[in-house]
Amino acid sequence: MPSFLAILISLLAILVKIDSTTGSAISFDGTHRPRWLTDPHRNRIELFKKWLGSKPIGSASNEGSSSPYDLLHPIHKFKGCIDPSEPFQCPQSERCIALQFICDGNPGDCPGNVDENEETCIAAKRPAKENIEKFLQAEYGLHDLKLFTFLFGNKISKSIEENSPFWFDTLASAFSVAKTIRNFAEKTHMSPDELAHFQNIIQMIHDGRLEEIPIFAQEAVNQGLASLVEKLYESGFMDQ
Repeated sequence: MPSFLAILISLLAILVKIDSTTGSAISFDGTHRPRWLTDPHRNRIELFKKWLGSKPIGSASNEGSSSPYDLLHPIHKFKGCIDPSEPFQCPQSERCIALQFICDGNPGDCPGNVDENEETCIAAKRPAKENIEKFLQAEYGLHDLKLFTFLFGNKISKSIEENSPFWFDTLASAFSVAKTIRNFAEKTHMSPDELAHFQNIIQMIHDGRLEEIPIFAQEAVNQGLASLVEKLYESGFMDQ
């Protein structure tokens, strides 16, 4: 006579069937359960992730709601400074502050007091670096290298041709934070002659002597270069 334990094991083997094609187990009520619920000898988190990844498009985990794994392992995503009353994001931080707190002489608004940093104070008076960079990219698309050759000389123009993303970032950053035109020249490695030429061009644009510059440069002036030049003047860029 078979023992009671042997009979019980046989019954369990019949009732609990392993679905070899899906990796799921059939429970007593006939419903499928993922293997991570039934296999204690495997890495359950990895099995759970694999099970979620194998679900077909259109299943519950793909309809815009968070998956169970995401709910168990939430990831913080900073969405930027979306409050209009606090639009300034502290550099290297997720803290947002009001514009009146930038360079107000009171420390502690941003971590490390970076809102009182000289370059931060300069940048606050000028167009955003991202906007300057987009402007430079747009002008490059319209006028190719000739505008940059006219403004900065052959050396920077050739460098832009070789690595435009790097130089658009470099120029935009220099326009944003360089205290004076001499600091700009240092950041962009201009020679004294290139600096003198650039300074003369900026002066002509500021004075409105557009008849002295080429047509493509006049177009750039009307497309936003004049506004940039005025912001530079207002923030002391041309001070000696």
